[in-house]
Amino acid sequence: VVSVSGGFRLRLGGIWIGMTTPYPLLLWSLLTGIGRHAAAPQQPLLREGPRRLADWLRTSAVRDATTTVAGTRPIIFLVGYLAVFMFGYANERPPLRYFDNELLNLNVRWDAGWYLDIATGGYRFTPGEHDIQQNVVFFPAYPMLVRAGGRLLGGRVLAYVMAGTVISLAAFWGSLIYLYAFTRDALGRDTARCALWLLATYPFALFFGGIYTESLFLLGVIGAFYHFTNRQFGRAACWGGLVGLTRLNGALLSIPLLVLTVSRWLPARLVARPGAAAEAWNPSIAIGERAFAKALAAAVMPPVGLLIHAVFIWRMTGDATAWATGHAAWGRTYEGLGSLVANEFSVLTASGLSGTAAYDAVNAIGAAFALAAVWPVARRMGLAYALFILINVLPALSVGGFLSAGRFSSVLFPAFVWLAEVVPAAHRAGWIASFAAFQACNAALFYTWRPMF
Repeated sequence: VVSVSGGFRLRLGGIWIGMTTPYPLLLWSLLTGIGRHAAAPQQPLLREGPRRLADWLRTSAVRDATTTVAGTRPIIFLVGYLAVFMFGYANERPPLRYFDNELLNLNVRWDAGWYLDIATGGYRFTPGEHDIQQNVVFFPAYPMLVRAGGRLLGGRVLAYVMAGTVISLAAFWGSLIYLYAFTRDALGRDTARCALWLLATYPFALFFGGIYTESLFLLGVIGAFYHFTNRQFGRAACWGGLVGLTRLNGALLSIPLLVLTVSRWLPARLVARPGAAAEAWNPSIAIGERAFAKALAAAVMPPVGLLIHAVFIWRMTGDATAWATGHAAWGRTYEGLGSLVANEFSVLTASGLSGTAAYDAVNAIGAAFALAAVWPVARRMGLAYALFILINVLPALSVGGFLSAGRFSSVLFPAFVWLAEVVPAAHRAGWIASFAAFQACNAALFYTWRPMF
């Protein structure tokens, strides 16, 4: 809390009392732990903790997640770094630069500047300027974590860039651990391992290593689904609240969670195709159970996160909807899916794939993949998981067209679980290699400031 808020200084009488750095608190916590251990040596925390950690690190979920991250993230950074020198920047120079060193500056791309701005300087708002981009549209969970990490690392600009990168990579690693457990419990280890590699090599998975919210959003979403389906509703509520504080569409996570809550009363053909996997992913909760109230409370937590951000922005700006209406400055206004199709068709017939139309076409591939997965996901996994895909794709297409559609599709984990299940084992390597090659192409575009965001 001190790292995020900057602490406080109070004057009581003639005495100043303050706490503006987290280091004394960390030292106090360490001394308290040592004192507690000395007072109760029959419970050796210093011995039991490392043993449990070592056992956890040896689990198949952690090992496979670690291998996947190590096998995909460094090479994407290398591709981006080489692309800067081999292809050059789109307009000969980057529009945003924090360092002269290209390696240090590598992750300062596109929206990263906004998150770093919030982490270092907080939210700012200019009333009446609806045509300019303002940082109130970005939700606080990720930049506040970056702020805390940056201050712990020293508080310099480089510290915040390092913190953002580490937080994204750590969240991605955690999301892969959850994805492995979620898939393994229903489909086995081989399919779970394949799901990890398909997700990590997906053409738009490059954002999981960037200073973007994708990793944190994915972690919160899979964590919420995993604990919800295992009837651990307190943990599911915590992850759901985090999702609501991470992105605007995070509040919509309530819809699939509510469907899971009432799935017992839905027609069988709407829930999923009969099978052990569908049963594992669709808990049956009777309305008379105490668990039903807990499930209902967990399901409504994502909008609470949105409400917290909305109240904060309202207190700061006097405008309760500034966080939503500000998206118009990014070109995100409602046009409907019909207008999207008509506009894209007219552009393609007039100028083909030149200019921004080419980038729209690439992003459209991500949207098409997500929409193609809706029906098979509904049949194999359940209605809730298909709705999760739809609520993350259709609203974005309606208000922004194909802008960032590929990036948005990267967090739709049910599509990768389905793909891992249906792709024959002999063909998995080919899918993974093709995905990785496409991701390398997108990474070269992203890191050289082409409009791949």
